[in-house]
Amino acid sequence: MFDIPKNFKLCFSSEEISDAVRRLGEEISKWASQIWEDSHTDIVAVPVLRGGIFFFADLVRSIESSVEIAPAKAWAYVEFERFKQREKVKVDISNVPAKGRRVLLVDDICDSGRTLKALKEEFLNAGALEVRAAVLIKRIVEDGAFEPDWIGFEYKGAEWFVGYGMEDSERWRNLPSVYIIQQTQEG
Repeated sequence: MFDIPKNFKLCFSSEEISDAVRRLGEEISKWASQIWEDSHTDIVAVPVLRGGIFFFADLVRSIESSVEIAPAKAWAYVEFERFKQREKVKVDISNVPAKGRRVLLVDDICDSGRTLKALKEEFLNAGALEVRAAVLIKRIVEDGAFEPDWIGFEYKGAEWFVGYGMEDSERWRNLPSVYIIQQTQEG
């Protein structure tokens, strides 16, 4: 049993996450099956490393069609500095066979959408026929840069998430549920 820090507040339980993953898997299965029927090619499922790996593993196992798996990396935040975004999102899609394929991006969260937008543009420039995205959590923001095709949960607020792949200074990725970190009051 985990010794959860006192300032972590449960946001999405592992049961709620399982239900969302199952729902998204059913929806994506319809698209993937249609791709196979039309072209006899599998979709290329791309986990956005590192945070998206937990969600990705569960999601691809719920898709009822064959998928090819090829990871990509993206860096939108400055390492070890919560909330500090890079000026330009860095991406590495060198391991992904995108040309002439349909790509499914899978990430844990869509905050501003900068990362997923940059990845989609990179894949289209590399010759992908279509790029769609699935995220566990879509943060509701006024001027988001990207709208995922499939969303597990929507969340309004600026709190930092931790668990189920999301980390707090490289800690607590392995929690089975998603928590928000409440700011502690110094008195």
